[in-house]
Amino acid sequence: LQAQISVLHWYKNLRLEPPMAGVAPRMNMAIYNEVPVGSAARLAGRCEFVPESQQWILQTFEGAKLPVQNSSGMEIAPNQLVEIIGTKGPGEMQATAVCKLPEGDIDGELWNQAVQMAHHPKLRHLFQPGA
Repeated sequence: LQAQISVLHWYKNLRLEPPMAGVAPRMNMAIYNEVPVGSAARLAGRCEFVPESQQWILQTFEGAKLPVQNSSGMEIAPNQLVEIIGTKGPGEMQATAVCKLPEGDIDGELWNQAVQMAHHPKLRHLFQPGA
């Protein structure tokens, strides 16, 4: 239980510097698939680079794979846990910022539950910065 509380505290208090980060809501793939193209989004998982296609792929905590257009020029280390901040594009996410998550394993199921709670109308205020 202490580890779960710690992850939720860390999740709520993660601060990012780029201006987009203050606007883009955290999402999981289920929520991401429902928002329209052009929506600001933040998705977490592991990134891998596919040399054949010269494409970054984000594998979300649910196991979904999403191409990422990293036009920001930010470095992404292969297999590192990251949160991609950007815009939903047609068939890919257009990254404007990359936030490296702490090293080690993150409980993906717990992360997804926190994302779902953050989108729940009665709980949303608990996940807002400064709440």
